[in-house]
Formats: sequence, C-alpha cells, structure tokens
Amino acid sequence: MIFSPKFEVDRTLLVVLRHSRGYLQSRPCHASPYNTLTMTIRILPTALVNQIAAGEVVERPASVAKELIENSLDAGATKVIVRIEGGGRERLEIIDDGGGIAQEELALALAPHATSKISTSDDLNRINTFGFRGEALCAISSVAHVRITSALRNASQAWMIESRFGQLSETKPAAGTVGTTIEVLGLFNNVPARRKFLRGDPAEAARVTEVVCNAALAHPSVAFRLESGGRKVLDFAAAKDVFGRVADVFGDALGESPLTIAGEAEGDDLKSRIIGVTCRPESMRSVSRTQRIMVNGRPIVDRSLIHAVREAYRGLAEPSLQPVFIIFLQVDPEMVDVNVHPQKSEVRWRNPAWMHRLVYRSVQDALRGADLTAGGSSLLSSTESDPVTTIDMTSTQHARQSHWPTRATRAMSNVPSMPSGPSATRTQSFPSFLRDTSASQTPPHETLLPTPAVAVREVLQVDNTWLILAEDDALVIVDQHALHERVMFEEIRARIGSGDLMSQRLLVPAMADVPPEALAHLETFAPLFARLGIEATAAGPRTVAVHAFPGFLTGRKVDAATFVARVLTSDALASASESAEDSALREGALADVLDMMACKAAVKGGDRLSVAEITRLLDDRATTDRSTNCPHGRPTSIRIPMSDIERRFGRR
Repeated sequence: MIFSPKFEVDRTLLVVLRHSRGYLQSRPCHASPYNTLTMTIRILPTALVNQIAAGEVVERPASVAKELIENSLDAGATKVIVRIEGGGRERLEIIDDGGGIAQEELALALAPHATSKISTSDDLNRINTFGFRGEALCAISSVAHVRITSALRNASQAWMIESRFGQLSETKPAAGTVGTTIEVLGLFNNVPARRKFLRGDPAEAARVTEVVCNAALAHPSVAFRLESGGRKVLDFAAAKDVFGRVADVFGDALGESPLTIAGEAEGDDLKSRIIGVTCRPESMRSVSRTQRIMVNGRPIVDRSLIHAVREAYRGLAEPSLQPVFIIFLQVDPEMVDVNVHPQKSEVRWRNPAWMHRLVYRSVQDALRGADLTAGGSSLLSSTESDPVTTIDMTSTQHARQSHWPTRATRAMSNVPSMPSGPSATRTQSFPSFLRDTSASQTPPHETLLPTPAVAVREVLQVDNTWLILAEDDALVIVDQHALHERVMFEEIRARIGSGDLMSQRLLVPAMADVPPEALAHLETFAPLFARLGIEATAAGPRTVAVHAFPGFLTGRKVDAATFVARVLTSDALASASESAEDSALREGALADVLDMMACKAAVKGGDRLSVAEITRLLDDRATTDRSTNCPHGRPTSIRIPMSDIERRFGRR
C-alpha cells in the first residue's frame, strides 16, 4: 500500500498515542511530593530550615570568608589571617585579634538569629555593623564542621565549641590567644548537590582572594594575610590611608598618574562624603572587574552609581570601555538600607538621585582638575530640585598632588585647540540651528580651560572628510564629522537646558514600526519627547505616528520615522523604563538621544565644506567643551609631531 507523506505522519502519531495511552492506563497512580492533591502542610525540621537558610547566605567558600571576616571587623580586629585548603571547601580558617566571645555565649553564637549587633526594630534604621541578622554562623554550621576557639581580653584561657553539621558539642577549655579563630571543614559535605556545583579549587580560591582584597580596600587600617595551601598569597600591612591600600591592591591597574576623587554633599540635615581614585581615560579597560564601591566600609554593587561614574567619562573614551575606580562613600546610616539582600551586597538609598549626583560631580571634578574635561552641567531640567547643596572640593588638588602626581604629557588625541579667528557666516548647508537663538548668547561655562595660542598656517580638506592643519611643531588631522558632532551635541545640550527644542509639524505623519514593548515607552517618556521637540502617538499595536519633529533634523533630511523607532528601541530607554523614577537613568537616556541627534545633524564624511564653514568649525573647536572627543568617545583629531615626520623621512 502506498501512503502519502501526510498520511504516514498521521499514522505514526496514532501509533505513538495508542502506546502512550496504554502505558498511562496501566501505570498505578502513586502519591508524589509534586502531586498537589496529596500535599499536606507541615513544619520543616530545624536542620532542614538551617540548610535552606545556608543556601541564601552561604553560596560558596568565598561567602563563608566574607561573613567571617565581617564578624572579625565588627569585633574590632586589627589583624585578620585567612587560610584555605582546596579552594576553601576542604578547610577555611579565619584568625583575628578582636574582642573575642565569652564562654557562655559560644553556643549562642551558633544559634539561629542570635546576635550582639541589634536588639530592636529601630536599630534596623541605623545599622553601623556589617553583621546584624545573626544567621551566618548558624547557616555555615549546618553545612560544615565548624570549630570556634575564642578568648576575651584579660582572660586566663580560651574556650572552644564545635558544630558537626548542626550537632553542637559542649564548650571546653582550649589553648588560644586573645581574639577568635574559626575553622570551617568539609563545606557542603552533607549536601552533595550543593558541593558538586562548586567550581575547581583555583576558581574558588580566586573568589576568596577577591573577598579578602575587598575587605582590605574597605579597611586600610587593618592588616590582612591570605594563605592558600600553605603558600602566602596576600599580605597587606596596615596602611596609613586609603590611597596607600589602593596602591597595594590595585597596583598598576589604575594606569599612570591616577586621579583622586574627593567631595562632600549636604542635604536633609545629613551629610555624605566621597573619596577615591579613578583612572585616566587612556587607562580604561574593556571589562568592569576593576570597579569597587564601598559604603561605610561595606563592598556593594550599585548600577546607578556605576552609571554616574561612566557618565562623568562620557565623551572621553569609547562607550564600550570601562573606567577603573575605587570609591569610598561615608554616609549617615539613616540614608541607606543594607537589609535588602541576603548577602548584603546591594543597598537601597533614601535619595538615590542625591547620591548619583554626588558621585557624578565628584568624578567629573577629578577629571576637570586634570584638564581632561571641561565643565558640563546636568542634562536634567534646571527646574528640577537638586538635593545636593554643596560640593566641597577644597582639598582635592592637594590630595591629587600628594598621592597621584599629574601626568606630564597629554594623550595623543588631546590636541591643542585652535585659536578663535574671525567669525565667518556659515552657508546654508552647514547646520547651525542654534546660532540665531537666544541660547547662542549664553556666556561660556566659567570652567572652560584656557586655549593655548597656536599659529595655524594652512588648512587643507582631504577626501572631503579630513582637515589637515599645519602647526608650528606638528600636523593635526581633524575628523570633520566627529568634531562637528561634538559641537552639535554641546549646542543641543545648552539649548535643551533652557527649554524645549523647536519642532516642525509634519504635513503627513511619519509612520514607524516598533515592537510592542517599545510602544509602551511613548507614555513613560512623554515629557522627554516633548523636550526633544518630538510629538508621537500610538497608531496601532506596533505602529507609532510622528506628528512633529525637530526642525534642524528635518533640514538635514533625517527620516523622522526611522529616528523615532531607533530611539524607542534603544538600550538606554529600555534601562530607564525599568525604573522610571530614577533620575540617573533618565538623564542617561536623554544623553544617548542627544548623541543620536548630534550624529544625524553633523556634517558627514564626504561633505565638501566651504572656507567659511571650515573656519567656523575650527572656531567652534576652540570654544566647545570636550572638543578633543566626539560624544561617543572617539578622538576628533590626532597630532603628528614634526619630529616624527622628520624621523620617518630620515632627516633625524
């Protein structure tokens, strides 16, 4: 018999279903823990409860090291020794010279939710210690063999207690010095499923090393030593200040002549202080592993504050590069809630915008102090309230000169600016939508750097893309698009700081196709679009109708539908939509849109410029903020010293 392909598939499916039905009908229905009809509510055994808690607090040996080191610091230790075997899973020992634990409290130290750090719910509003939940030691002892030996100051002897996977022993006398020694043996030996998910010994040891380095950075006055397999890995003596400890831990990662960060802010009767070190743009990296934020001595991960640092570097390097920095924030405990994450690696700020601006302005001041950036204001509307009332940078320059000597030479991309020449009127093809507005009369920022006088002999446009300037001691090659993109960005930035951009009504709405999730951004960011001179409405489940568009972009023949679709689907808007109340993310989204506008409005490579246009562009180069780099971070010019040219031609 001949069967069609469709019939053959149908016949096979029927055979499979027939066998499956017979199999299911012949199987007895046994009670299963996953069968909701047979589940009953019961109280879990204490041992299981502790193991579940351990899953939240104790993820790997590095988690154990972090919790125990924090206990040592809370006890007032001035020296902490960490010893590990097998990456910490076989043996992890913490030795400190802190205040110790009394004999009668040793058993309590291993009990769940027993702590000396807090006593009332009001204490949670002002947490001044690293530990406060009283669950770490109990959780660790439920998944490992733990031995604690401790002696109080002026005590005649030490005392020891053991817990073998939750089974406590009696306390007994032991030999020991003032302080506490905690040994953790056979981590997760009673939970094989957890143990098999640990990585190899070198990887786990590396994570413990990172924990010790973070603790050492946060507490420079404490000495730290790490030994792995009997070999000394780290040995940090007590440092006089954070800068000495940063140099010990980071080494050359910060590059040549790193910059000192220092600032203060005051508001709501609360004060915050920031100090730290950051790298120069040429030392930025492609990875973010060398970024640290410490809040009251506690290492945290905060996307908003990292964003603030990156925003300060905007336009100084490629967006894909990451700055190397270490920031120490000292804030009133009432300003921050550290009780939001099982491992206390995240915090919640009472006023996140306030902290964002403190970090952003302090890093920007450090860059400005090294002549790496000109003054720039926030992109947010000037009518928004700014909780930061003061930024005290009076000691920044002294600290920078004392600890981090300034660089003697500039990066090659930091070319001296051209002097301002006679003003020339641009032709109609050269975008200058702000020249005839009141914004053009705004005086330049007071913090603009003085422009060195450089005699320009010739200007040559090559391939309708590059401007070549002959200076006294060098040839300078300018990327006309990159430079004009920076000029346009700063002009748009200044204009939007004082009001909405001028828009032009379209005779026929431009229709843009966008994903449904991007369509939701229209309502969320309606005020942002209004400021940008864009009027758009939803015209379907995947369609946006653009009714008005900025006039200067229309003059550059920028397609309104394509531009709006690109904005709505941008990563910046997607990130900002996750936290619409976060001013930091909104400001970042606005800056990214201004980048797009400036790029579209600027002259392109291949556009032939008149003498008047070239003159005007070079005049703008002398007075524009951050004219050495375009908004995306690419250099606008490169400088080739005459000595290099002579050497290449064999004249030297």
